Amino acid sequence: MIDTPEKQTPAPETETQRTARTVWWIVGAACTGLVLLAAVAFAGVWIWSTASPVKSENRSETYTETTSGVDVTVEVGQIDLNASADGSLVVDTETRWRGEEPKPEESWNGDVFSAEGECDERLVVFWDGDDCEVNYTLALPSGAAAEAESSVGNIEMDGLDGAIDVETSVGDIEGENLRATETRAESSVGSIRLEFAEVRGDINVITSTGSVEIIVPDDGTTYDVVFESGVGTEDIDIATDPGSRADYVISVDTSVGDLTVRYAD
Repeated sequence: MIDTPEKQTPAPETETQRTARTVWWIVGAACTGLVLLAAVAFAGVWIWSTASPVKSENRSETYTETTSGVDVTVEVGQIDLNASADGSLVVDTETRWRGEEPKPEESWNGDVFSAEGECDERLVVFWDGDDCEVNYTLALPSGAAAEAESSVGNIEMDGLDGAIDVETSVGDIEGENLRATETRAESSVGSIRLEFAEVRGDINVITSTGSVEIIVPDDGTTYDVVFESGVGTEDIDIATDPGSRADYVISVDTSVGDLTVRYAD
């Protein structure tokens, strides 16, 4: 005769277990509700933002004060730095936005003009690039130092003859007719092209990903060209003289990118 084990009867659920299970149901339902509410709110803000018309505003200011330098920072937008025709500082600002209007800030620190074009903290990610953009165009008096930084946007220069220090995270940097006393240009992602009418100081260029082209006048000036690159080739077609015998140093550091240094056509 085979003994058949008696079927075990589950122990009845205790009051504590029932309470715990109820609490977890409530917490789960609340979390689900919060997630759905956040999703609906996000979708509503996105729909409102994209449906709102793009607005724009243009301003222009002329300053006759002595200006030793400018310092311009924008989050999203282009920066143009040009030589002034009459020695004054001219600042043109173009602001484009959808939704909340950005408020560029401008001030003087002694004889240095500062401008900051921030887009504030926004919930919606900028899909189409038109939600916030602050573009600056400045005409600098002779000798003024130029410092500029853009997180997303190009930087262009024309005719500057002071010290140059420009940087962009995503964007190209271009300069022409430069007579800078010293030059520093940096771009994380973007190409850099600098054309000099006269070189009066060392040139330092840094880029993570992007090609570099430097054009100098064929006026007898000699250069020590230092190129460091993880992946990239160099094409140096100017008079070089290593070490202390060179008039100026051209230093280029790129992770991925080619270097071209040549005389102007």
